[in-house]
Amino acid sequence: MHIAVIVDNNLYKQGMETAWGLSIYIEAMGKKILFDAGPDPDVLERNAKKMGIDLSHIDFAAISHSHGDHTGGLELLASLKPSLNVYIPPSISLKSYVSDLGLNPIALGETMEISEKVFYIKPLFGPPIEGSLALDLGNKIAILVGCSHPGVINIVRQASDDLGKRPYLLIGGFHTAYSPIRNIEKIASDLIGMGIEKIYPIHCSGDAMREYMAERYGERYGGGGAGLEINLE
Repeated sequence: MHIAVIVDNNLYKQGMETAWGLSIYIEAMGKKILFDAGPDPDVLERNAKKMGIDLSHIDFAAISHSHGDHTGGLELLASLKPSLNVYIPPSISLKSYVSDLGLNPIALGETMEISEKVFYIKPLFGPPIEGSLALDLGNKIAILVGCSHPGVINIVRQASDDLGKRPYLLIGGFHTAYSPIRNIEKIASDLIGMGIEKIYPIHCSGDAMREYMAERYGERYGGGGAGLEINLE
């Protein structure tokens, strides 16, 4: 399996564009998937090309929640792949937006395997209601989060409980950009306590979380940003 961060507000690889938002490309068991689409179709398209990713070959997309910094790039997918299946949380406004683009929204309220070894995790209420993805790595899982409005700990626990497997890797927005340091310390400690071995706090995680994780848990901190690529076994 392979993960590539196409859009993020943090820069990992020189030459990539940054934008406030998130979009992660996944290859799993022969399928090509886009998790969230970033805020802008042009940035999504340019960054994908720089990474050698052809988004016209996407098999389906999954969206975490309705905010524009995660959905704006869907316009590009609509132009490349009309009627593409897009898995979403149960949100009337998001369903309408996706449908109006000419894409096919599929709302999920419970954890479901949407492709071999790829799970859309039960959406939790933030607000807004937000889903996530988990990749089955055998006896462990990799978890991808959008903004973690319901709380990143709650999302990780939901994924781990539903799939009965320990969390190995976590990547995405932790919603801690404006959190006080005591909250950041508690969240980081809880994530480590859950046994997560690689942690990539990007998007809305904030500099304070990234700096604290790097200093306190450097062996598990992965950094990350636009241009990051991860191979999973």
